[in-house]
Amino acid sequence: MAEPRATWRFPAPFWIANTIELFERAAYYGTFIALAVFLTQVVGFTDVEAGFIGAGFSGLIYLLPFVLGAVADRIGFRPALILSFALLSAGYALVGLFPSKGLVLMSLALIATGGAFVKPIIGGTVSRYSDEQSRARAFSLFYMVVNIGSFSGKSIAAPVRKALGIGTVPLYSAGAAFLALIIVVLLYRPKPSEAAPRSIADSLRGLATVLRHGR
Repeated sequence: MAEPRATWRFPAPFWIANTIELFERAAYYGTFIALAVFLTQVVGFTDVEAGFIGAGFSGLIYLLPFVLGAVADRIGFRPALILSFALLSAGYALVGLFPSKGLVLMSLALIATGGAFVKPIIGGTVSRYSDEQSRARAFSLFYMVVNIGSFSGKSIAAPVRKALGIGTVPLYSAGAAFLALIIVVLLYRPKPSEAAPRSIADSLRGLATVLRHGR
């Protein structure tokens, strides 16, 4: 009996998830690449304050998935992605439309929360729709899309900033996030997971394990 072979063919939800990831990365890097300048020139923070805010923003995006991934497992990938891109669309739009210090900090928290949902869900979708033989190929495509999204986000944000001003860059990101939201609502229909969802306590224990190891 022939063994299953690796393939580049994947079901529709795999490609839809990668398209969503493309828009999310374009939105994130479009704003993040100019965030420090935006915070100082538009919002009025000092250089030091902008540095701390940017570092905190990045840290939240990479730490929150440990908890929000468990939440996404419990409420379902599709509802979690709808919530995620609703938060991202609102957060980016608020940053661009109302650049006051307090509201910008709140909006960045919304963006960090929305972005933290996306990471485990898209990775989980890639894993769910690839078998053991094709998983390496599936994740190579996923990371290629991540790089394309980051490159295109920065590339598009640059002419937007030059033509319309740096204050409009978050609105470009809001538009990209909103397009992703439309794709999720209309097209993203993942199959239910057969595995039992993780608890938040399990996720926090995993986070503690990671943080105990300095490397």
